[in-house]
Amino acid sequence: MSQSTISRLELLHTLLGTPLQDAEEETFLLFSQDIPSNNLGFVDAEAETIEVEIAGQDYTFQQSPGLLKSNSVGGTTGAVLWKVTPLLASWLSSFPSVLTDLHTLHTSSVIVELGCGLTGLIGRVLSRSVRRYVLTDQPLIVKHLKANLIDGALADTSTCTKSKKKSTTTKQDVLQAMPLDWENDAATNLKTSLPADAEIDLLILCDCVYNEYLVKPLVQTCVDTCMLGSGAGDRSLRGKQTVVLVAQQLRSDVIFELFLETMMEKFEMWRVPEERLAVNLAPTSGYAVHLAVMKNGRGASR
Repeated sequence: MSQSTISRLELLHTLLGTPLQDAEEETFLLFSQDIPSNNLGFVDAEAETIEVEIAGQDYTFQQSPGLLKSNSVGGTTGAVLWKVTPLLASWLSSFPSVLTDLHTLHTSSVIVELGCGLTGLIGRVLSRSVRRYVLTDQPLIVKHLKANLIDGALADTSTCTKSKKKSTTTKQDVLQAMPLDWENDAATNLKTSLPADAEIDLLILCDCVYNEYLVKPLVQTCVDTCMLGSGAGDRSLRGKQTVVLVAQQLRSDVIFELFLETMMEKFEMWRVPEERLAVNLAPTSGYAVHLAVMKNGRGASR
């Protein structure tokens, strides 16, 4: 079978073997390990300014400790940076083989992230290397996110004074930010931020599994997004299925098992093996990374 007709679902079977069969068993395997304490998982919940280095590049952004502690209806977990985010951003910046072999991460990739938080760190890192990266979160978080993106673009420009061609215009074309509420907004809204001919290569969920009441709408948003831009159900586009990447700090086994059960109703899922991950993302570090593709490339929308 030629590469052009092999779907990403088939490639995942080839690369990672048999998908997960039992959510309870996977949860037990992950949580029965000696997991180091990462507390809740904040980098620094009190700092208003955070600076991190990814692949030799410094990124600075503003947090909102006050918003984190508020009782805002819009949700506040995205108000600060979580520990797994820079770890995932660093790993993805290396273009790991498990994703390049799937033809999911490359210079022409179109990527959507759910629950990106106000830093937009992964998007800022990958926007240097992909065609389009769409950051989404609650409307209140996106308001702060856009301010960080403007500040970041200005900072990036100031470090490129010798190359006027590296203006903010090009990067702004790549990096888009928009509100997407899993409970209230339709995934079709993403079309306004995608290139006209886009197929979504990669859907990223970084530390989004923390509330049992949001599991069902989160998974349905994944389904709807994959149906939106992956050639789902179209045999001529079989290789274009959207891959979902879930990177998660291991906190609550109950909530994580519920998420896996719900995802596995519509998706085939694989845990990325430790040898394919950065050392600091392995389950023994308190994190897990999974990949998923919709079963038969299809799923019912709401």
